[in-house]
Amino acid sequence: MKVNLSQNPSPPGRGAGVRALGTLALVTLFLGLEILTNPAALAQRSPQVNQGYALLERGWVTDAIAAFQAALSRQPNSPEARLGLALAYQRAGRDADAWNAYQAVIQIAPENAVALAALGELGGYRPEWQAAGINALTRLFGQNSDNSAVRGQRALLYGYQGRFTESLADYDLLLAQNPSPQTLLGAAQIYAFSGDYTGSLALFNRYRQTGPLPTEVLTTYALALQETGNAEGAIALLEPELRPAERTDDLSLGLRTGLANAYDASGQTAQALELLSPLVGNPEALLPLARAYSAIGRRQLNPSLFGQATALYRQALAATAAPSYGLRVEIADVLSEWPDTEAIALDMLEQLGAENPAVASLAVKSQLLAYRLGQESAAAAAEQILPLVSPIPDSAPDQRAITTALIRIDNPDPALLPVYETVAAAVESPLLTYRIAQIYLSQGNLAAARDALATYRATSPGQRDWGTELLVADLERQLGDLEASARRYEAVIAAQPSDRATAEALRGLAFVRRLQGQPEAALPVYLDAITAAPDNATYPLGYALLAYRTGQISVATAEETLAGWLASQDLGNPPPELVELVGALPADGDRASLYQILLAQRPADLWLRWRTIELLAQAAPDQAQAAMEALIAANPDDITVYFFQGELAQQQGNLSLSAAAYRQVLTQEPANLGALSALAGVQFQQGNLPAARALYGQVLALEPDTWEASSAIAELNIADDQKLSALEQLRQISDPAAGQVNLEQRAQDVEFELLRRRGFQPSWERY
Repeated sequence: MKVNLSQNPSPPGRGAGVRALGTLALVTLFLGLEILTNPAALAQRSPQVNQGYALLERGWVTDAIAAFQAALSRQPNSPEARLGLALAYQRAGRDADAWNAYQAVIQIAPENAVALAALGELGGYRPEWQAAGINALTRLFGQNSDNSAVRGQRALLYGYQGRFTESLADYDLLLAQNPSPQTLLGAAQIYAFSGDYTGSLALFNRYRQTGPLPTEVLTTYALALQETGNAEGAIALLEPELRPAERTDDLSLGLRTGLANAYDASGQTAQALELLSPLVGNPEALLPLARAYSAIGRRQLNPSLFGQATALYRQALAATAAPSYGLRVEIADVLSEWPDTEAIALDMLEQLGAENPAVASLAVKSQLLAYRLGQESAAAAAEQILPLVSPIPDSAPDQRAITTALIRIDNPDPALLPVYETVAAAVESPLLTYRIAQIYLSQGNLAAARDALATYRATSPGQRDWGTELLVADLERQLGDLEASARRYEAVIAAQPSDRATAEALRGLAFVRRLQGQPEAALPVYLDAITAAPDNATYPLGYALLAYRTGQISVATAEETLAGWLASQDLGNPPPELVELVGALPADGDRASLYQILLAQRPADLWLRWRTIELLAQAAPDQAQAAMEALIAANPDDITVYFFQGELAQQQGNLSLSAAAYRQVLTQEPANLGALSALAGVQFQQGNLPAARALYGQVLALEPDTWEASSAIAELNIADDQKLSALEQLRQISDPAAGQVNLEQRAQDVEFELLRRRGFQPSWERY
């Protein structure tokens, strides 16, 4: 299953959207000149200030700057001179000087409308100016709350800061009126940045009815196309605009990384990475390249790319003097998806949450990440999260952030179910339904899982999601319809939707074949899974488990595979194959701590319990027997524990207890071959040869090709001094699996005894 969690593109810089939007500056500039050149104003100014404004009105900007500087040398605190100098700097394109000059104006005239409006416009030119620009516009807005131009510019800057709740609140008011084309264009960008791609596309299309889109917003428009299912349209839009690789201005970087993202979304990953390769190592491209790598790495489930993205994000964060709220949230979100940086992400989210206590999504993300890191139980996390989502926050961006954080957890712990159900009831998100289905499935609530999956499959994402097929196949397996499950897995394998989905289907098919009693058939399937996903450390465990159980590999080889996994992986969330392999291998004192670690996470695992009892029996047999009785009391209907009891009693020499345990199995399953064989062996040990012979006969009647039973009957015949019959039986055993026992040598031993009784010397002893 693919979950699209693409990060927002970089907000445009000075040339990438602000001027194209026709924001406040031009309006306020000419308004300011009109006000400041009327006769009443002129009468109150010094000649140098009047001269500066006259020069500025004629377009002689350099001379105007000199005039205003001369005026300020005489009157340092003149608001008119400071404002004139700021306006002249801005007209000259000296943005940094203009920014500082406008700041100087409001130091002595805090409510100067022209200076506040100019700071609001310039705030969009550089990320580090955005917060001050918002403050200036908010103060200006207090003077005239009906000024839609001021509200629109503030909404844009809020959006650039990643404060989408505040931004969309402003845009909602503007869009409910008769919005200007500039408002439509700004809102279209912020809708896309906030993750509402459908809304963004609708606004872009409204703007296009008024004229062509500016080049500066094409990357955002392309993103909206791509995320609404039209990656080819995004490619067609951006390809003609692509700039040379050596161009590293905001616009050029945005076009290149946006096109690469669209290539990957359309299935052209190699072309996408080739397009990005010239940006590698370029310090100007840290953030755009990080965004592209994280989007592609997430979409392709490529850990190498995603690891590179986290490194680039951290470099970009270190290189940013005053990172915005939005950038910090974006980086924390990406770092939270990478195991090596989850702890850093948690620190960032907790700091952001402390600074912004009203933003519920930050607290939700922190709790979920603490749960994933093992710092909090799922139940504790759910207890903290439920009040934050009951009711769900009104802010659509906050709702999306909460939903995304929940979706990101694969196979959530059942303790989180109330959180998922609460959010799903308030937010329309098919993927939440998918996660709920996973929880139901893990709980064994198969009817609820089936209903949730049916609901999800009826949605558009569900119809495109191969993960649904994998989950349905698992549901069919749990319902006992193994052949239907196998067919569904085979259909996914034949379709080859992605390397990961194919590998998961192969793994699932191997598991089904094991349940069908076909472990040999499962082995090549596991090998195919390893080929499909060579970096997945779990699949070799599954192969080793099957190969060991079928006698294909030795204990030592299986233990080497286990040791390799333990040396490279984290035990925080062990895969089922690991737990099964540890339980299948003989009890080993060196693995005592491993048993305890796994039992802390899987306390009901019978085989792990059995291995700890075996170790305990070596030092304290009575305590081991008590532990065994407790295990049986906790699982009275599971025949596995009676096999354990039989083996433990046999090891301790208590053959009557051992026989009673195996008879208990036969009470529940009269045709159980393992119990019949084990009980026959106990009877043999007790010297009750007729009973042992009868039991082995039942085994052969049920399974004529069982070489172990044939061999055991031969041994019975030997013990009963029927060596000719035993010799004939030994020579008739042809099962290759019997190779682990040297039947030929055993037959020679029997033949030797017969010949020696008759006075003959065997041929192999004559020399």
